[in-house]
Amino acid sequence: MNKENMTAHEKFLSELSIHMNNSDELSLKAIYSLFPEMNRKTISWRLYSLVQQGKLYRTGHGIYSLNRNNEDNVSAGYEYLQRKSKELYDILTEYGYDFYITGMDSLVGEILHMPENYPVLIIVEESGIKEIQEVLNEKDMIVLTEKERDILGKTILRNKVDVILLRGKDFSLATDNISQKEKGFIDLYYAVTRMEYGVSVPELSRIYQSLQRNNSIAMAKMKAAAKDRGVSVEINWLIEMNKASEKTIEFMSYQIKEAKWN
Repeated sequence: MNKENMTAHEKFLSELSIHMNNSDELSLKAIYSLFPEMNRKTISWRLYSLVQQGKLYRTGHGIYSLNRNNEDNVSAGYEYLQRKSKELYDILTEYGYDFYITGMDSLVGEILHMPENYPVLIIVEESGIKEIQEVLNEKDMIVLTEKERDILGKTILRNKVDVILLRGKDFSLATDNISQKEKGFIDLYYAVTRMEYGVSVPELSRIYQSLQRNNSIAMAKMKAAAKDRGVSVEINWLIEMNKASEKTIEFMSYQIKEAKWN
């Protein structure tokens, strides 16, 4: 269609499509930046209208895509949680704090060999961590927080831990108190690389490759999840790595080796 004959809505969608073809999804903040001269209420209304018409899809909180498939990548359901995770879910819903179960439980279908037993990762608003830890301890569960991560370095104790509580701020990264896959992976990555969580680095890498292969992750959500967990620099590097030249990868590999030995 000739651009001169397009309606305002059609021009708006056309411009969005150009940018979404490169990144698949766009956050509301990014969309605002594409139309600096347009009133934000007008932008929000046009997005709403396009979603209602089925020409655009909301794939997360403030995230839009041309691809309907990304709507299926929200989160695993309660029925897919392991027995212990279901018990924890039911307990935490009684206390009124914002929380969600994350990590392994939210990555069902992406892990080839799911362990029979593993510490449940739970994100809780900071004001509720102490009380939730006490409540679960009273139920004979061994519960650790980020401040007690050194205990996980001791193999004997690590295998007895039931729950790891992590503080969180952005609870839009979960659906029905279960994290979306992007946040589930980021929290698992954090636990493995910072807290000696019982998943090997090769297995973590296989999970990431599975998420990519199955088109189960949206990069905008990955970045939002990384920001919430405080690992944006390394995750942005991971996301952009596929765009790097062979020489760039060689250089970065060399620098990583140098950093390891210095």
